Amino acid sequence: MRTPTRISNVFIKRSRQVTRPLLVAALAAGVVVAGSSAAQAQTITDTDTAGDMVKSDWENDETRPAPNQVRNDVLRTTMTHGAKRISIRVKYAELRRVGDGHGEYVQVVTNEGVRRGIEVSADPGHWAGRAEMWRERDESEVRCAIRHSIDYTRNVIAVSFPRQCTSSPRWVKFRVLGFRAGENVFYLDDALRDGPNLGENAAQSRRVYRASSV
Repeated sequence: MRTPTRISNVFIKRSRQVTRPLLVAALAAGVVVAGSSAAQAQTITDTDTAGDMVKSDWENDETRPAPNQVRNDVLRTTMTHGAKRISIRVKYAELRRVGDGHGEYVQVVTNEGVRRGIEVSADPGHWAGRAEMWRERDESEVRCAIRHSIDYTRNVIAVSFPRQCTSSPRWVKFRVLGFRAGENVFYLDDALRDGPNLGENAAQSRRVYRASSV
């Protein structure tokens, strides 16, 4: 049984509580779909406005905009549903091997109702990062051949995993959160929301359909 980080735990709780549509119109304006129709889509890319991080205080749960923060500020997210693997590639304004730690959290939801949480996290002594996946139902670990990389030159965190780790989905949706920790605070960026998230449920992507070939 994994013990979720504070960031992941808050994110999971919010995503379970919200049942209303998640800003579909706003998301559609910022998403570029590969392919001529939804049925053919296998990759979507979402561009995120710079300067939309938020600062959350662990002691009083106060959350406020942090427009001057650059590290771990998401600029672009690319989500791919291939014939064999599912991948998420996030471009940041800046990634650095400093501080208490940083990383990203991804929630995957499938047409079959499967929910998975994936976290890539890096901290002092482990700046190459670690990756893990768990079931949101009971937070139990999913044994899965996860691949991840953190490129501090290109400011990119990438993670991918076999499709069968989420059963056999026809389509998947994502929520993506970039984060870094400081003393008694953490900084967050809702990667698919064009603006700071001050406590709302994280934005969710459109459906990403399985590719017809490798």
